[in-house]
Amino acid sequence: MAVLPRYVMVVLKGSVPMAFGGTQDPAAYGELVSIGGLNPDVNKKLSAGIASILESKLSVPKSRFYLKFYDSKVHE
Repeated sequence: MAVLPRYVMVVLKGSVPMAFGGTQDPAAYGELVSIGGLNPDVNKKLSAGIASILESKLSVPKSRFYLKFYDSKVHE
């Protein structure tokens, strides 16, 4: 069973000119950084949750966003 990260920080910048798929229809780009804990199962769940929020709150269709995942390793 995948364990989702406990803490999340979100920064939104609106009104940024963006072309996605050759059009300027509503779109979004995001980067998700975690200190450990990311894997394909977790990424899929996070991506689905974010897609749902973008679609319901910002009218960005699920097919018009790109999410980049970074998994930073824990360093002493």
